[in-house]
Amino acid sequence: MQNFITVLIQISIAICFAYLLIQLLYLLVLSKLRKQAFIPLDEYPAVSVLVAARNEAGNIIDCLTALSRLDYPAGKLEVLVGNDQSTDYTRMLVENFIRDKAHFQLINLDGKEFPQTKGKARVLATLAQAAKGEYFLITDADIEVPELWAKGMVSAMITNQADMSGGTTNISAHTVFGKFQQVDWMYFMGIIHTFSSLGKPLTVVGNNMGVSRKAYQSTGGYETIPFSITEDYALFDAVRKNGFKVIQKLNIETLVYSKPLDSIKAVLKQRKRWLTGGWDLPIYYHIMIFIFGAWYFALPVLFVFNWKLALLLLIVKDSLQLIQLLQIYKHLQIRVEHPIAVLFYELYLFLMIPLTAVFFLLPTRNTWKGRKY
Repeated sequence: MQNFITVLIQISIAICFAYLLIQLLYLLVLSKLRKQAFIPLDEYPAVSVLVAARNEAGNIIDCLTALSRLDYPAGKLEVLVGNDQSTDYTRMLVENFIRDKAHFQLINLDGKEFPQTKGKARVLATLAQAAKGEYFLITDADIEVPELWAKGMVSAMITNQADMSGGTTNISAHTVFGKFQQVDWMYFMGIIHTFSSLGKPLTVVGNNMGVSRKAYQSTGGYETIPFSITEDYALFDAVRKNGFKVIQKLNIETLVYSKPLDSIKAVLKQRKRWLTGGWDLPIYYHIMIFIFGAWYFALPVLFVFNWKLALLLLIVKDSLQLIQLLQIYKHLQIRVEHPIAVLFYELYLFLMIPLTAVFFLLPTRNTWKGRKY
């Protein structure tokens, strides 16, 4: 028994120190990120904004209102909304909103389009087929984009000679639970941008994505890409395998706002989808995710057997984490929106990480927009 306890303590210490090493490296890279200023173009190409919507009556008007305010040359922007068999008032709301907007178009799906795929991938395949733009900008129906979003995304790709770009997604939060989600998203986006700066992009988040028509068509489109519940990663992976450059932008022009999820169960379902869809990511990513998750099991073990060491490690970890978050806000040139949530972010993680691990292992199917996958 004593030998078992000794080994358990040694493993816990090793996991904690490995975690802190990753945190330190993350901070060093994050602090060296260059300012990613918006560079206006002399001439902008034609752009198609693709929005997949299913039962989004509570969000779609805010989304469309933001898109209607985009600063982009007249005649070079179209917005295509795909109504994915909504059973609420989404279709009616969109029809009423776009009635006097010639560059908006609603496409109602009947579910028979591209039978080889499904879900959001089917909607995007349908919209891309109808799109006329040289570049596709993809966002979700619960997203509000800033006025310079289209210019910022296109400029990022053209000035960096890239064919796919991801922006930064933030959360517009008013509840305590929502504020913690906002901090969590900022931290997650920082990780994505850090890996990208090292030339090892992990993914491009599908609610804030740009891709050239050339790169999209080279993959055969969503109708030929093997179906994944994380359709954004599937397209990202296909584009990269075809040799196209992918970049990430950490700037205010491409910072969009989403709404928080309303329950712990909803967040757990979202994380399970991400983990399931990211199964094909490189091994180093899985090792990092394992160590990140294992910290929240290893540290409590240390608290039982050596609380002074555990407390010291926790203080170091939280200090690094705080500096990381401040760096992310600095790069985005925005204020810390919810300082209390930032300070107590670790409590949120100690709740959500173990729950995520357990929920991921449960033999349940992934659910998205009322459909099971």
